[in-house]
Amino acid sequence: MTGPLRRIRWAAALPALVMVSALALPGCSSGGPGAGPGPAGPGARGAGPGLAGHGKGTTAPGLTGAVGPVVRSCRGVAVTPASDVRHVIGSHPPGTTFCLSAGTYRLRAPLVPRRGDALIGRPGAVLNGSRVLTGWRRSGSVWWTRGFLPPVPNTHGECVASAPLCTYTQDVFFDKRRLTRVDSAAAVTAGTMYADYRTGTIAIGSDPRSHLVEQAVAPSLIRATADDVTVANLVIEEAANEAQVGAIESRHVFGAGRNGSGWRILHNDVRLNHGAGIGFADGSTVAGNFIHDQGQLGFGAYGAGSAVSNNEISFNGAAGYSSQWEAGGSKSWLTRDETLTHNYVHDNRGPGLWDDGGNIDTTYKYNLIVNNWGAGIQHEISYDATIADNLISGNGFRLHNGWAWDAGIQIQSSGGTRLIDIANNVVVGNYNGITLIDSGDRARSRPAPHGPHILQNVWVHGNTITGFTGRTGAFEDHYDPAIFTTNHNRFDANLYYVGSLTGPRFSWANADVGWERWRGYGNDPRGRAELATAHDLNQIITGAASWYHW
Repeated sequence: MTGPLRRIRWAAALPALVMVSALALPGCSSGGPGAGPGPAGPGARGAGPGLAGHGKGTTAPGLTGAVGPVVRSCRGVAVTPASDVRHVIGSHPPGTTFCLSAGTYRLRAPLVPRRGDALIGRPGAVLNGSRVLTGWRRSGSVWWTRGFLPPVPNTHGECVASAPLCTYTQDVFFDKRRLTRVDSAAAVTAGTMYADYRTGTIAIGSDPRSHLVEQAVAPSLIRATADDVTVANLVIEEAANEAQVGAIESRHVFGAGRNGSGWRILHNDVRLNHGAGIGFADGSTVAGNFIHDQGQLGFGAYGAGSAVSNNEISFNGAAGYSSQWEAGGSKSWLTRDETLTHNYVHDNRGPGLWDDGGNIDTTYKYNLIVNNWGAGIQHEISYDATIADNLISGNGFRLHNGWAWDAGIQIQSSGGTRLIDIANNVVVGNYNGITLIDSGDRARSRPAPHGPHILQNVWVHGNTITGFTGRTGAFEDHYDPAIFTTNHNRFDANLYYVGSLTGPRFSWANADVGWERWRGYGNDPRGRAELATAHDLNQIITGAASWYHW
């Protein structure tokens, strides 16, 4: 589904965030000096936290417009599915606009645009990285045919135990649905497939007659390190790209080499590719895309000054790569001044938005981050960031990592050279709330372009957080109390909804504590805690939206 039908705004998304919508809320609250009288319930106008040091938002989290291909004009070199597109691109000078007519372009190798080129799809233009499988024969309950397999499968990446063959990139699709890979012909049932790389054959457990069955073959669909390329209005699907490589790719992914900068990746439907959907580097704009159902990762980012805005990023990680390695909605590496705004990030099999490795001056604002298997936002071995005005709900319940992991917002072995500012977020109904984690003595982990990775200078303020399960606070596991004392990590002016004021929904100084002891450590002097239950999420979210002027 593309175009205006994918448009998700606050009002439309709200019902999907709420697990239960009963509205019976006790009016008990516990505040500190300066907190003022408690409101009658979370929907009351005064229910918001104190917002010292940060202004209220004026726009709602989530998408601001349509995602996926939209109707637009294109003036340039006309290309049809009958064309040899690689040859057409190569026979024109850099800076050419190519207008791809409707139809399916089956590619066995990626297109290689040159500096300033634009690849613009007219409605219905599809770049497809698969070949159609035919010549099926039946043997019992299994159908066999010769595939388009390499002699040896790819082995790059790490898989979860339940999907040990996740690195094999030659996916098979049955009417545009990825079949689950099994490890022997005897294990094939309806909805599954087996690829025998020794004989080059493929077996499936569903009758292929009158159905479209395809096998991924192309190692990417658009891949170049030229600058200032535009890719717009295309369906990008079914590439056999390995993990950490995008179906659209402008980075020199492995080893040393230049990266393509200034790419504009706009209003594409990027789906069903094996590795990452999109990979981009410095100064790129990634906007209005529907990025879903990749095998490993929605997008991967590198370099300085890129903007990721108004994308729907969902259901990525389907092949079974481990999120302890790399899987989920996104991952950014060695970025500076990357902004991620107004994205709808949901149901990814790993973290939603993930910075991991030397990132600095990252901005996460006005994102709607829902039901991801891991953390909603995971900022790991990185530096200064602003995390503000996001709605983060229902994340972290599928990976079962325990302790402080899989939080709505998770700051992991990261610290500000100046500040990590976490403000005005609504963090409700996640496995954990907001957690600051110093784990595994990672101060000297690489990359470290701006100094050791020390959990420091984190300011958590003005947020609305629920604590019906899990905890909010700071955690460490290698006997370094500095994160609680001298590293300038602080919580203040947050509003919490908890099931009990004495229950262990906070953590500080290696102790799980209730509200009064949390404040006794010096946290939230202007904060407030109120009694509620998980049944009150609807009212809590609605009240917070009103307070933040969403």
